[in-house]
Amino acid sequence: MVTRVIQPDATKVAPAPAEGRYTIAVLTKAFDLLDAIAELSAPILSELSDATGQNRPTTLRILSNLVARGYAERDREGRYRLSVKLLQLGSRAAAGIDLRTLARPVMEELHGDLQETINLAIPTDQGIVYIDILESERDLRMAAKVGMRDAFHSSALGKAMLSRFPESRVGVVVGPEPLPQKTGKTLLTIAALQRDVARVRELGYAIDDEENEPGSRCLAAPLIDQRGACIGAISVSGPSSRVTPDRLPGLGARIRDAADIISRRLGYLEFDEAAAQ
Repeated sequence: MVTRVIQPDATKVAPAPAEGRYTIAVLTKAFDLLDAIAELSAPILSELSDATGQNRPTTLRILSNLVARGYAERDREGRYRLSVKLLQLGSRAAAGIDLRTLARPVMEELHGDLQETINLAIPTDQGIVYIDILESERDLRMAAKVGMRDAFHSSALGKAMLSRFPESRVGVVVGPEPLPQKTGKTLLTIAALQRDVARVRELGYAIDDEENEPGSRCLAAPLIDQRGACIGAISVSGPSSRVTPDRLPGLGARIRDAADIISRRLGYLEFDEAAAQ
């Protein structure tokens, strides 16, 4: 799978924001240390002092407070790690995230730039469900409505979600063959669908080339949360007369980038494995 998020430099920590009216210096230093612990591999005191630019007595004092409050842990060798308490706080924050609210600004930007319909959907046991749609103001709009269900195998949104499922699960999710035929271009076998999903994994986006609705094309990319789980997908759709074959690579890259932005806001970070080796 193509990865696009670059791993941060493990030896540097982003500089603290310029002090202003509401900036509390010691809190800024504490947050810098938490960032450094996250980016470094079980650092010791001197490494954290160097990474944050703080002297060792100050670094030790703040670290001692972080450990005492349960936000960091120190082992017998003097190495620091983030604690489970931060994970618990993150999980609580993630539980309060509404996908529609979080995705809406990205959808609005796409809608304004592309002038086509932008869709947001989530997976269910019976297929996908549209939870938000910004319809194109141009003629020849698509038929989907919020709350409407659609199939995994024939829609770009569904195939984008399938690309994040284990390959062995694809056949289980979509049901027995022959798969329901929506148009003359619908994929009807598990093997054909798996080949298409493999291509989605390579490109980072899925294409529905008149497979779900005659005369329409759609491109979609998956949305990943902080656990690495696919919780939905975002797409752009329009009539085949406007969403022409020559536009597909550009539209695909645009929807993939939009999905990356939403996924990062959901707490997902995907690092380039090759760079880490």
